[in-house]
Amino acid sequence: MPHTELILIGIGSCIVFDVWQRLFQIFTSIPPSNWTLVGRWFIGLISNGQLIASQLSQQPEAKHETPTGWVVHYAVGIVYAYVLFILVQLGIFEPTITHGLVFGVASVLVPWLFFMPAMGNGIMASKTPTPKVACALALMMHSLFGLSLGVGFSTLLA
Repeated sequence: MPHTELILIGIGSCIVFDVWQRLFQIFTSIPPSNWTLVGRWFIGLISNGQLIASQLSQQPEAKHETPTGWVVHYAVGIVYAYVLFILVQLGIFEPTITHGLVFGVASVLVPWLFFMPAMGNGIMASKTPTPKVACALALMMHSLFGLSLGVGFSTLLA
């Protein structure tokens, strides 16, 4: 199994994700993902076993929450690369840009049905002021992330 390549693909796809969010913010004023809150959620999960957070932004800051959030973000990106690799090995996907996009679109179910509720925002961001916008942004970002995975797979693993 090509561990180094998968790690590089996961990290590279996260970098594309993060750079795009910052460029998108310049044109739309929509802020990028808040990895600090992800870190706060993750620290709460590890220290208290609290899977579903409530009013996460109102909870006290946790020590090292910002770097923890960034590490979680990149670790999840690497896990996605491994999941896509497994699906390629099973013959469900091919190491192509198109299949990367399809995988990215399908992967948006994870934030919609797990991360958004776990961070206290409800299923498909139903507890936020603009659930449709939050879901559309997640779909855009996971589509871009999937495309990046597809480029990585078609370049390094094909």
